Amino acid sequence: MTPQPSTMKTNRSNLPVLWLAALVWIGLFSLPKTSAALQQDQADDRNFSGTWALDLKGSTSFEPLMKQMGASFLERTYAASVTLKATLHQTETVVTIAARGPGFAFDEILYLDGRTAPSNLGVLGATSLKTTTAWSKDHHQLIETHQIKTKQGKEGQLIIERYLIDEGQTLVAAYTLKLNAEPNQTSARQIWHKEV
Repeated sequence: MTPQPSTMKTNRSNLPVLWLAALVWIGLFSLPKTSAALQQDQADDRNFSGTWALDLKGSTSFEPLMKQMGASFLERTYAASVTLKATLHQTETVVTIAARGPGFAFDEILYLDGRTAPSNLGVLGATSLKTTTAWSKDHHQLIETHQIKTKQGKEGQLIIERYLIDEGQTLVAAYTLKLNAEPNQTSARQIWHKEV
């Protein structure tokens, strides 16, 4: 028996409802993530606004990176033990960062349109000469690239990639140092937890 045209029309009109029901079912009955891996959140809009506390135990050591950048022993020792809090405020065009700790203050404005901004900012023992900030192609990472000069006069790049995990409750800042005329690159990672 051949279906009547009116029956086919009714079945086609139910397709969006069936798709929606299937998506809801998948969302409700999917297994929760159990991996402790640093999986990036998948929300379309990344918003880094909030107050964040540095997790020293969850972060990797900055000692090799800071040493290569020319930071003194005292600066490296301090960085390994200081408890920091950072307040980030994000708009469509900028992210402002205000990091504070005992005897430490760091303020920075990141322009989100990809422009290169001149700078004379002290960063981990080196001087940032200019900074470019832009979103990754998928808009999941905010990539900040500093053209730096170390205390020894070496030039290169310090790249900081920031992204959110744990449903926006954890901010990861991955640092990569690439000095000109040096074959190796050095990296480190900071873990920041959002405060309520």
